[in-house]
Amino acid sequence: MAILTERTALYPIASIFLNQLSQLASFDSLGGGTMKRNILMTMCAPILLTTPSWAQLDINGMCVGDRNGDRSVTVDELVTAVNNSLGECPSRDIEISFAATVGGEDFECGATYPGQGSGDADLRLTDYRFYVSNIRLIDGEGNEVALELEQDGQWQQGSAALLDFEDACGGAGNEGMNSTVRGTAPAGVYSGVRFDFGLPFDMNHENAEQADPPLNVSGMFWNWNGGYKFIRVDGFAGPEGSAVNYNLHLGSTGCNGSSPLNPPTEECANPNRPEVTLMGFNPDQNVIVADVGRVLADADLEMNQAETAPGCQSQPFDGDCTTIFPKLGLPFGETPAEQQVLFSVE
Repeated sequence: MAILTERTALYPIASIFLNQLSQLASFDSLGGGTMKRNILMTMCAPILLTTPSWAQLDINGMCVGDRNGDRSVTVDELVTAVNNSLGECPSRDIEISFAATVGGEDFECGATYPGQGSGDADLRLTDYRFYVSNIRLIDGEGNEVALELEQDGQWQQGSAALLDFEDACGGAGNEGMNSTVRGTAPAGVYSGVRFDFGLPFDMNHENAEQADPPLNVSGMFWNWNGGYKFIRVDGFAGPEGSAVNYNLHLGSTGCNGSSPLNPPTEECANPNRPEVTLMGFNPDQNVIVADVGRVLADADLEMNQAETAPGCQSQPFDGDCTTIFPKLGLPFGETPAEQQVLFSVE
C-alpha cells in the first residue's frame, strides 16, 4: 500500500523518500504494524523540516495527510496518514452540517423576519424542510467521491436525506429536527461538495403512506404522480392582522400518468432537481447554509397571481415563480437559470 501517488505535491527528494517508506511498509520482515509504524514515524520526522508549508501529504485524498486543509502537515496529521496507509486507507465518518437562515438571520420556527422580498415584507415562517441526495465530496484535484449515507431509519434512506429545521410550531410539521447528514467516505482531504437538491426519480414517486423514513413524511408529499416537495418553506407575508399565506414548494412537474394516483413511467418534463456545487467546503470545518431570503429577494411576497396557489409552488403557469426558480439554479419558462443562491459555505 503506497502512502503517496504520482499526484503528490511534495519536493522531489521528500517524495522519493516517502515513496521508499511506502515500500518499506509492505515488508513482511518488519513484523507487526506497530513496528512498521514506529520506523515510519521516525524516518518521516525530518520531512516536516524540509517540506514547504504549501505541500500536502497525499493530496489525492485517499489517505489523510493535510486533514484540515490548511496546506501544512502537522505531526498528528502525519501519524494519521501513516496509520491509514498501513490500514489500506479505510473509510472515515463524515458529518455534513447544514443551517437554515432567512436574510442572514438564523431560522426559528414561528419567528418574523422583516424586510423580505422586493416589497420589504414581514415574513413569519412556520416550516423549513428540504431533501438532498446523491452527495459527493470533491478532493483537491476535482475528483468526486460518493458519500455513503448512514441508513438511520429516520432521516436518511438510500442516497437521500431530509433536513428539517421546524419544530411543529405551525401545527403542520413534527417536533423532531435534523441539521446533519451522516455517512462515510474514503479518508481524505476534501475541498468541495456536490449534491442534488431534491430526490432522484426512482425515489420521488413512491407511495408516501408505504414508504420508509424519511419518505413517509406526508407534509413533504404532493401525490404519487407529482412526487415530493423538495423544499417546503411555509409562512405568512405582510403586517400582522392582514398577512397573506406564502409558500415555497419545489418539486417535479409535467409528469406523465393518467391521474395523481398513477406514478409516471419516465422522468418528468420538469424534474426541477438542480445540482449544487460548493467549493471551499471542508466537512470538518464548514457548514452549508440555506438562506431562503436570497431566493425570495426579487419576489413580491404580498402579491399572488390570481387563481394560483399561494406563493410559488412550481406550477409552470405560476408567474410568482419567475424570479425564484432562476435563483435555485433552474429555468422558468423563458427565464434562464442563474447561479443558485440558496446554498453557500460558511
